[in-house]
Amino acid sequence: MSQKFYQFRELCEENLNPNAHPRPTSQDLAGFWDMLQLSIENISMKFDELHQLKANNWKQMDSNDIKERRVPPPVPKKPSKGQAPLVRDRSLESTERQRHEARKRLMSAKRAASVRQNSATESADSIEIYIPEAQTRL
Repeated sequence: MSQKFYQFRELCEENLNPNAHPRPTSQDLAGFWDMLQLSIENISMKFDELHQLKANNWKQMDSNDIKERRVPPPVPKKPSKGQAPLVRDRSLESTERQRHEARKRLMSAKRAASVRQNSATESADSIEIYIPEAQTRL
């Protein structure tokens, strides 16, 4: 992960450098960051599994228990007017929203890259070479 963050830092510095030859765009940086976010989520899930193992006295859980624990918790009801909402709930919602937005950006970046690649392929396929008649006769 530290290497990926270092690579992201270098990409950011190249983006700010106007003399960089293959200068990464902000969309490139956003796509790379989204990929980092996915890796971070994966590591977080692995730590969650470690915490579950520790809570179970380091014994492997049955596959049924694991599946049951991975089911998202039910959506809490709205608090009554007298109670203040928990800050933790808002932070979880914010984190979930950020993940969702990161996935959207990643998908749009992938679509844009696909469209660019397809349009470049189509334009290369549609190139016509014109040779005047005078040059074809020897």
